[in-house]
Amino acid sequence: MIRQPADQARRALTEYFDAYSTSTVIYIELPDLPRGRALDSYFALDSVEVRDETEIYADLGYTVYFTVNPTSVKLSDDLFSLTIEGGNLEFGSSSMRRFYKQGTIQFFVIPDTPITERARESGEVRLRNLLAELSA
Repeated sequence: MIRQPADQARRALTEYFDAYSTSTVIYIELPDLPRGRALDSYFALDSVEVRDETEIYADLGYTVYFTVNPTSVKLSDDLFSLTIEGGNLEFGSSSMRRFYKQGTIQFFVIPDTPITERARESGEVRLRNLLAELSA
């Protein structure tokens, strides 16, 4: 069982991207984006690492990255969205940088499409196990 929020976030990102990134667009929602607006791209999880036991650094490809000191990690019951909440959230790329003292970063796919349903089904056992661990 995973106990530390940074370890939970690292594992959750890995499992989530493994399930969805090769077959569909993963959207990202940040605290200051207007409701219903999200960043969409073919983000990849090139790497994710825990730093100083409390922070994660994730390389999302194409010079896009984020860091956060996670306090909670939540996977939705339908397995289509992953939310990481924490402090010192930074989202950036080679051309921009956003910093939030406290906030959430949410990753999601469009639910209930044939593509996302197939992707969810192929990774469902791992995602359900992750959901159980995060809910414990």
